[in-house]
Amino acid sequence: MKQKELATNGLRIGWGISDITPAGSVSLWGQYYERISEYIQSPLKATAFAIESTNTSGTHEQAIMISMDLLYIDRKLLDSLRDVIKDQIPDFDVSKLILNVTHTHSAPEPDSTEEYRNLLVERGGEAIVKAWKNREPSGISRALGYAVVGHNRRVQYADGTTEMYGSTDREDFIGMEGASNPGVDMLFCWDLNQKLTGIVMNVSCPAQVTEAKYYVSSDYWGEVRKQLQEKFSDDIFVLPQCGAAGDLSPRDLPRGYKSGEPNMWDLPGIIEIGERLIRVINLVYPSALENIQYEVVFKHLVKDIDLPTRKFTKAEYEAALEIVNEIHSREPDDVNSPDTAWNRFLQEIGENEKIKEFGPWDNKNTDFGIVKKKEELVEQYRNQDNDPFYRMELHVIRLGDVAFATNPFELFADFGFRILGRSRARQTFLVQLSCDSCGYLPTERAIKGGGYSAIVNRVGPEGGQILVNETIKCINELWDNPLPV
Repeated sequence: MKQKELATNGLRIGWGISDITPAGSVSLWGQYYERISEYIQSPLKATAFAIESTNTSGTHEQAIMISMDLLYIDRKLLDSLRDVIKDQIPDFDVSKLILNVTHTHSAPEPDSTEEYRNLLVERGGEAIVKAWKNREPSGISRALGYAVVGHNRRVQYADGTTEMYGSTDREDFIGMEGASNPGVDMLFCWDLNQKLTGIVMNVSCPAQVTEAKYYVSSDYWGEVRKQLQEKFSDDIFVLPQCGAAGDLSPRDLPRGYKSGEPNMWDLPGIIEIGERLIRVINLVYPSALENIQYEVVFKHLVKDIDLPTRKFTKAEYEAALEIVNEIHSREPDDVNSPDTAWNRFLQEIGENEKIKEFGPWDNKNTDFGIVKKKEELVEQYRNQDNDPFYRMELHVIRLGDVAFATNPFELFADFGFRILGRSRARQTFLVQLSCDSCGYLPTERAIKGGGYSAIVNRVGPEGGQILVNETIKCINELWDNPLPV
């Protein structure tokens, strides 16, 4: 198409951003224990990315992706956003709105208060509407770089057991359970004058460097925004996405901090990761600028799929119930006693925060940590006959040579590799914790090893493989039967 034609047909992209930082001190979400914020380290943002195209035959396609600096989201928040925008942008199909989170542990729970829930809906809606109304003729270019951000956090021992954040200096330590993914998938967006307007960045690591601190923070994404604005300008947007990373975190556990690694539990870690990601942008930028496409295939599929829920055996239930009863039998009658499992758990955290430079400060292998998960198993077993399936909303997008595919889980990395390996797209952006949140989705290997993130899950390995197969089916369908440009 000529530039004049691109002004009426072709790809149109818009951006919007809103501040979703809470006012005053708030309860930060993401640990068993409460943390009250003392200050704001970096603001929380809701960033929206709107895409629309009209091809030569007059066929329209559209999508809006919005990313929020939160730990998780639920379907209710997505539905509320759809309700609030449907009258403001009536030419947009609200079923094609995608909401994901960065999984920062330094933000409030979305439902912490009615006031904060309303703020998320109001400000999120503002970003979405702004992005849609700001659509301009645009081009895109894809890029792949590599940066060390996420590491596997599940430590294996010789007896076959696994612990999340387990100790690696034990004699029976035999290695990490799974791999990590250093790939950074990027989609650069440009106006008709080849000026950069924003970047979609997909990193397989949750934003949880600051997961145990006492301040509000957008974690390493706040640092990426800051450094990106310093390099370009204030009007350059970044849409953060977390790839399959349920068993990953920003910490290199075997090396610890012996090699001089910056503290990946505090500010030095987020600054370091921000710098690593900016270096990747700098490295691929010249190539991305040379390969802008203004005429691309754009197709968006939305599909509900039913995944079988994880089922526990009677033997697993009875073993868990025995542990629950034994721990409860040792509980003092006075719930305020310092000897309760909960208060002993809190006391240990307080002591660790005073003497330990690096986390984690909480111990999931204490009586409280054990009984909490075993109680969840008991409850799930008792209800599992009434809960055969989890229905999830799957979005798959083809945008040129790139595929986007969503899921609502903290998806273990190996499931991500299965999708990447079988996808016909040149690049595949997997976006976890999208359109809902359904907890960890572990592999069969993780289930056998046990440990915090694989003890109790709404969906297990069987459902994970169905998710892989359904995602691949949708992706490859868009390559088999694409719309004309």
